Amino acid sequence: MRRTDLTDRWHSESARDVIERMTAGSSLDDVGLATVDGLLDLRGLPAAGLVAEGARLVGLDLSYASLTEARLNDVHWRQCRFDGVDLSAAVFRGGSVSESTVRRADLRDAFVGGAEWSSVDLVGSKSAYFAAERTTFARTTFPALASVGFTRCSFDDCRFLGGLSGVRFLGRQTRADPERAVLRRVSFFSDNLRYAEFDGMEFEDVSFPASDAIVVVPHGFRAVAERASDLSLLRRDDIGEAFRKFMSRESMRPGLSVTAGWAIGRRDFTDDHPNGPELAEFAVRTLRKAQKQLRSEGVIP
Repeated sequence: MRRTDLTDRWHSESARDVIERMTAGSSLDDVGLATVDGLLDLRGLPAAGLVAEGARLVGLDLSYASLTEARLNDVHWRQCRFDGVDLSAAVFRGGSVSESTVRRADLRDAFVGGAEWSSVDLVGSKSAYFAAERTTFARTTFPALASVGFTRCSFDDCRFLGGLSGVRFLGRQTRADPERAVLRRVSFFSDNLRYAEFDGMEFEDVSFPASDAIVVVPHGFRAVAERASDLSLLRRDDIGEAFRKFMSRESMRPGLSVTAGWAIGRRDFTDDHPNGPELAEFAVRTLRKAQKQLRSEGVIP
């Protein structure tokens, strides 16, 4: 069935009944709809602007539905299919999404705060300006990401299949929020990192592809940056100066824990310097040397 057919089949009355039940958190078992692969057939549902709170929704196929600008507060979705759904500018506050697929969905400008997403497949989704805060992602598969921000989020057993461009993992601790933001048993499969920040994130069993295109400091970035800056003092030219400024900017941010990791694309050293390739090569060598020294001294694992 074509996407337009899925949308056109909804009459205003039938759509309104489903939306009202979802808003109220009422059962959808007796609405008289068919099932698709064992899921209640809500494909193409025109539910833009849906407002729901406290609902628990299980076993729904919402493929190609419109949930743009939805406001979903403490809504728990389990075993649902959101493939091709328009979730642009939707807001998820609290609640959860679990055992669900969100493939090829439109998540642009969507926001997730204080939620739990587990066993979620996001492959193929559009994510520009997607943002999440204080959310836990577990066993979640991410596509290539661009212009995405994760603030005080933790990731367990997750996979990032594509490149990262303008993606910010902000995990710095504050007095009001001292909990660690962790990347735990997380795999990154692409070495295409550009303006990707890992600011204050704790790395626990994190893997990146073996590649000269990226630089990874898995533990104790602040100490590594300080040692690398000291090592660079032997170089008094513009390369050494640019490297020290870069390290100072990256490592002296408030709230950066002593154990936090760090990763960056090699190209990020080259953008604003006339001798960018030379700066990048010097940075890679110096950071590796600093890590080797600190490991031998037992400062970092």
